[in-house]
Amino acid sequence: MAAADVLPLNAEITAPRHAPRFVVLTPALAEGLRLVNDMARRLRAADIRVESASPLDTIVLIATADADRFEELFSSKSRGVSWTTVGKHSRKSVYLGGVRVAWLVPAKEQGHD
Repeated sequence: MAAADVLPLNAEITAPRHAPRFVVLTPALAEGLRLVNDMARRLRAADIRVESASPLDTIVLIATADADRFEELFSSKSRGVSWTTVGKHSRKSVYLGGVRVAWLVPAKEQGHD
């Protein structure tokens, strides 16, 4: 029986080159983690899918298919509605519970309603 090729694990192999070797949990990052995790729990309890979250930016991206449900349940509690359009999509977002909650919607073409 032939021996399997074994590749030893080390920092150069396992860590991407752009990733920092050390991460420091600062008070600001800890607060961002707390806020994002709390919001993600609230959203999941309301059957709203969380696509991604960034504790550094305190942003939670929800599934586009769940945006109507989110607006129905949380519109009276959210503030600061904003839209940013890039290409064929717009990112709509609101501020809720210390977190920016965002989702993508198809952008309307110029001159078409």
